[in-house]
Amino acid sequence: MGAAVLLRAALALAAFVCVEGQSFGYATSSDGKKWVINTGNELAVTMLRSSCDIVSLLYKNQELQYKAKYTHINSGLGSVTSQIASTTVDGKNTIQITCAKTGITQYYFFRPNENAIYMGTYHTSDLALGELRFLARLNRATVKSGIPEATLDDTNRAIEATDVYATAANITRSKFYSAIPFIDDQIHGVYGPKAGVYFVMSDKAYETSIGGPFFKDINNQCTTANELSFYMNSDHTRTEDYRYGFHGPYALVFTDGAAPSSTSVVNFSFFQKTSLQGFVPDSQRGRVQGTINDPTGVLASSNVVVGFKNAQAQYWTQIAAGGKLSFQSPLMKPGQYTMTVYKKQLAVATANVVVSTATTTSDVTVAYTHTKTPLWTIGEWDGTPDGFLNADKIHKMHPSDARMSLFKPYTFTVGKNVAGDFPLALFRGVNDPLAISFQLTSQQASQSRTFNVGVTLAKSNARPTIRVNDKWDGPVLATYAAKTRGDTRGVTTGNYFLYSYTIPSSALVAGTNKIALGIASGNPDPAEPFLHASVVFDGIEFI
Repeated sequence: MGAAVLLRAALALAAFVCVEGQSFGYATSSDGKKWVINTGNELAVTMLRSSCDIVSLLYKNQELQYKAKYTHINSGLGSVTSQIASTTVDGKNTIQITCAKTGITQYYFFRPNENAIYMGTYHTSDLALGELRFLARLNRATVKSGIPEATLDDTNRAIEATDVYATAANITRSKFYSAIPFIDDQIHGVYGPKAGVYFVMSDKAYETSIGGPFFKDINNQCTTANELSFYMNSDHTRTEDYRYGFHGPYALVFTDGAAPSSTSVVNFSFFQKTSLQGFVPDSQRGRVQGTINDPTGVLASSNVVVGFKNAQAQYWTQIAAGGKLSFQSPLMKPGQYTMTVYKKQLAVATANVVVSTATTTSDVTVAYTHTKTPLWTIGEWDGTPDGFLNADKIHKMHPSDARMSLFKPYTFTVGKNVAGDFPLALFRGVNDPLAISFQLTSQQASQSRTFNVGVTLAKSNARPTIRVNDKWDGPVLATYAAKTRGDTRGVTTGNYFLYSYTIPSSALVAGTNKIALGIASGNPDPAEPFLHASVVFDGIEFI
């Protein structure tokens, strides 16, 4: 009995020395229930062995961990099988913690003198999860400031479900407004006067997520706790099936407050020397390189993105506006992929490519083109509502926000109004009918015409309807709505579809014509007006 007591005391002392002495290493708590890991650079992390919940984040003698709840995958994995080991990886001492249960394995790595927790997540369909995230719950006494649009301090009511809130002045806040597109999300985080906590993404962090380069998800909610998250998969405006496999690597990085200037603050290269379930090293990957042929100048001076996806993985690379139309993909897992070229966010070319462990050369030709000159166009065909009324605000606030221009029935007059007068979205029962008034000569009205409506996102089985001059109704076409709301959550990207209507000459007149846009949906509308069936516009044209 005396020996056991001495052993526990020694372990407790080891943990204490590890923290106070700032040497790199780990120890087990005196009760045997926790591991204490010290990076040797004033960061000590305490983790429950039974669940791998992080219960303390002590950085430069500041407790950053919120105590009422912990830091972990999702809201905690419950009971797991866990192990800790000190090994040498890529020439450096490395502490590895492995936490496993059926369907999921979470890996943690600590490296000498680095204020970072390196991570990777392996998830299979054996464990059904509505969403997959890593969530750091942080102490607002030390990590006070979150992303402003997701900070709920001054709100006094929920205005939509329990995730969109408003202040007395009707300034809206939501965790959804913290999101940024995956393609732009390399570093995101929160901070206090003397400490900052940031997720830093490797170039493979999103390869097993869903949604593509323009998808985005929750990064922060700042309320009682300052909640910092990395969403790997979720049902938030989801448009494709979940991918399974290895997510990451990614890192949680600790600073004196300011965000890291670049992802080079960490070095993910040591993962190449590990043997993690589902992780594919660079030596077993390949690239795609090629040239985009754009014979009709569709891409012009637009930003160009080349994306790749299959059921197992997704990747993308960017080409600067006006740059040479050649590309090289990131390192990709071998397999067959659909390659898509985007003009901003509008898909303009696709091709199938096969990736091997060598470099694959694959050129692609832009097939998308407007072969006819429209009589008029509203907006720019780029896969986004950019340029329309409220489009500059919709990603960071609710449509009902006091800073928004009012959504109301409106008549847009071609030749008089500009795209910035046209609403980015049409909500049934809120700003319908949305009418377009335009002039035709007798010759122009003497033949059938094509009317195109580009929809970037639809909600509640919505699709547009058209009525011409109060006497001809266009057909009600199919819906391509996402299954969950988006336009009230700061999202305008979904299942893109171009609705095309042929208007007979009998419906047109010489002089003033009017097309009234409405919404068709078999779904009943709820009490909240902005949860009504809706569509978000890309562009509209009359040919």
